[in-house]
Order: sequence, then C-alpha cells, then structure tokens
Amino acid sequence: MVTWVQRFQSFENCSKEIVVKVLTYYKPVPGLWSDQSQWALIDIWKRSWAKAGWEPIVVQEHHIKDHPRYAFFVEQFYSKPTEYPADYSASCFLRWFAAYVMAEGQSVMLTDYDVVNYGLEPREPEPGLMEILCDEPPASVFMGAVLGRAQNFLDMAELFASWKPDELDFNHKAGCMHQDDLSMLVRMFHPPPGDTARPKPEWLAKRPGCVLYDYSGWRTGKLIHFGFQMHQNGHWPKYKYIEALRPF
Repeated sequence: MVTWVQRFQSFENCSKEIVVKVLTYYKPVPGLWSDQSQWALIDIWKRSWAKAGWEPIVVQEHHIKDHPRYAFFVEQFYSKPTEYPADYSASCFLRWFAAYVMAEGQSVMLTDYDVVNYGLEPREPEPGLMEILCDEPPASVFMGAVLGRAQNFLDMAELFASWKPDELDFNHKAGCMHQDDLSMLVRMFHPPPGDTARPKPEWLAKRPGCVLYDYSGWRTGKLIHFGFQMHQNGHWPKYKYIEALRPF
C-alpha cells in the first residue's frame, strides 16, 4: 500500500526533474549538401536528445526573422569574409542569436545536429558561466555543444557581429580572409602572441563533456560530435553510419 509520505516523495522527485531545451539551427545550403541527408541526420539528433530527456527543437530562419534585431544580425553576419558559401557561414553566427530568441530568458543547449546524445541528462550551466563542451584531445576548442543562459547567447552574437577582420583572419590554406564562430572562438581561447582583437569573456569557459569522433572516448562518451572525420573514414553520408557505429 502506498502511503501519503511515499506519494509526497514521488511528487517531490518529479518536481525536481529538469527539462532543458536543446536547439540546433538549420538552413539549407544548395550545392553543399542534400536537404534529404540533413533532415535524416537531424532525425537522429532529435531522437537521441529526446531519449536523454531534453526538449529538442530545430530552429530555422522563419522562427527568428520577426525579431526586431534580426535584420541587424543578418546584415552583420552576411558581410563577414568567408571561404564557404555565405549562407553557411552566416548561419554559424546566426545560431547564437537564434538560441537567444528561442531560449525565452531560460537556459538552453545549442548543438550542431551531428552531436549525438548517449546519456547526458538535462542540466543547467554552471552558475555565472557559459560552457563550451569539448573534450581533449584535440588540445583546442571545437564547436559542437554550448550550454548557457539566454543573455550569454545574445552577448556572443554581439561580440561576433562587432569583430572586424584583421590579418590574423587570413586563411593561408584557402588563400582568403575567413571568419566564422569557430575561428573567433579559437582566437579567444588560444590567441596568437600579440592578439588582442577580442579578449575571451570571463564567463565563457571550456568544459569536458563532448567527444570529437574518432578521438579516444568516442565509444563511451555521453556526447559525441560526428564531425568531418566521418567523411575521412568513408562514413558518408553520416546518417547512414552513426547508429551502426554506436547505437543510442
């Protein structure tokens, strides 16, 4: 027989459950990939995060275009120099603004849609911090999963928008100037000598929690970013191989 104490404890435990939105941003880029392959990959992303207890939301341009600051950020981000199609690079920046809009004042996780969840339960960011989740190796910073509060995402979007290109943004391999959110984050976390373009905000922190495929730990980590190494290993398109490589 269930006593009133047990009923109360059960209710109390349920009330403590955390449901946090996890967002990914998608904009079709003709010529870069097929729309069908990306939605198949997004389906894997959604199922893995939902299974772990998160609320997965796919954000697209129509979700944010009515915001009064949308036009400003579009103008800023489409003017950035890039070696990639403009829609792709601008989307890398716009997703930070999108996370701010969709967070509605709360904490959210922003991820690439090739970051698959293998058991990371919903949680809030550390007090006062925005966390970029990335394990080492590699001994750098990589984009994949970012946990923060709404204001953090807006502040990052503002920082990216105000960053003017300089000689350190020249990509010698591509032979052109290039900026995206990752290139700016690398300069913040690992600035070359004398680089004072944009000091890293004190509240922006790198934390373990996401493993880049196929570095050590990808078979056991709770978040796995199935990045470009999948192509190098012949696992392309990704959606055909991820669940065979490691089911969730």
